[in-house]
Amino acid sequence: MPSYAERYPVSDAPDSEEDCVLRWRDEQFRALGFEPSEALLLAVSKADLHEARALIAAGCTLPLAAKILL
Repeated sequence: MPSYAERYPVSDAPDSEEDCVLRWRDEQFRALGFEPSEALLLAVSKADLHEARALIAAGCTLPLAAKILL
C-alpha cells in the first residue's frame, strides 16, 4: 500500500503540524476500514475520531458511520 506521501506528493518543505495531524487522521480513519476517499473527507472535516471508533465498535456500518460523522 503506498504511503500518504506517495499518494499526496507535496513540496520539499518540512511538514507543518497541521499537515502531520491531517496525515495521522487520514491513517486512523483508513485503519478503521474507511475507503481512501472517505477517510480523507473525514480527516479534513471536524469528524470526531473517537466517535467514529465508538460507532464502528457498536456495529455501525462504515457507510452509515460516514454519514453520521459528516
